Amino acid sequence: MLKQEIRQYFLIVIFLLLLLGFTSCLRSNLNNNNQYSERVITDMLDREVVIPERITKIVAVNPGALRLMVYMDLTKSISGVEDIEKRPGRAYAMANPSLTKKEIIGPAMGGDPELITFNNPDIIFTTFSTKGEADDLEAQTGIPVVGLNTGDFYTNRKTFYNSLNIIGEVTGRSKRADSIIAFIKREINELQKINSKSSSNKKSIYIGGVSYSGARGLTSTVPKYESFEFINAKNVAANLTSLKNNPSNTASTIDLEQLILWNPNYLFIDAAGLSLTKPQIKRETPAGKTLQAIENNSIHTLMPYNWYSTNFETILANSWFAASVLHPDIVSQKKFEKRIRNIFNVMLGKDVSKELKEMYQGWINITKE
Repeated sequence: MLKQEIRQYFLIVIFLLLLLGFTSCLRSNLNNNNQYSERVITDMLDREVVIPERITKIVAVNPGALRLMVYMDLTKSISGVEDIEKRPGRAYAMANPSLTKKEIIGPAMGGDPELITFNNPDIIFTTFSTKGEADDLEAQTGIPVVGLNTGDFYTNRKTFYNSLNIIGEVTGRSKRADSIIAFIKREINELQKINSKSSSNKKSIYIGGVSYSGARGLTSTVPKYESFEFINAKNVAANLTSLKNNPSNTASTIDLEQLILWNPNYLFIDAAGLSLTKPQIKRETPAGKTLQAIENNSIHTLMPYNWYSTNFETILANSWFAASVLHPDIVSQKKFEKRIRNIFNVMLGKDVSKELKEMYQGWINITKE
């Protein structure tokens, strides 16, 4: 009788141990399933992309992609960068020096599939890619690729906002996307109010020295220069967008005679082209002898905003500087400095206005140096 009871006891113990082991295995499998669970999103190339539920490592390739990650406060999740990101000059890199210490995942304009695979991120974001290129990169790496479109501040602002929203959806940072978009809209709204509030007369302006495929001189301009558009400034080159050869508002080269004919009240120079522009605006030159802006010492510089695609925060900062020049009764120098510090802090996580001024000669009156 005693032996039978002992046998039953051991059978119960064995049964409980087996049950405990089964439960542990089941719990482990559930945890693994949760860890590797997936979902489907539609990217900006109209591709359905299967992505992991949990994303901790990110790479972003092609122009402007990494900048979008910085706007979305994802710097700590970046596991590798293109080699161009090691070079100085961009505000988002100045604000986040840790980016220069990340692993290299290949050259500019897309990185290297083998190096990206070795880096082993959870997701790849790409800009300026076709559907086929995104599909190829995904096939080569075995890593989900999400296509984005950086848009612009001219006619494709909604596209820019959509990129932020998709990044937010993929990474679980939709609130950050909403916050950044709302901030940008408020800044633009405040800028647009300035012209109507100012008591000063509307003066004509021109931006020269705008770089494309390298540094350019005085006659290189942008017709619908966003920083001027936001404050409704009278840009003498604005009508150039009506020409069939420039529907996308890219940099254009005009004849010097056209600039002399326009004779704007103010000259603004992109600091990236300042070294080429300075010899062209000396008093003894044709421009120096005829342009009222040079005669009146009304020549100011703006920060370059195109460096591996568009630095959107710099466009906003340039708008506030232009407003401080054209409407000092509304935007004082102190207010300008306060606004740009806030722009860099909110969008990049750190104010780098001083670092930018040390690298470039932007936001100054060059006739008062």
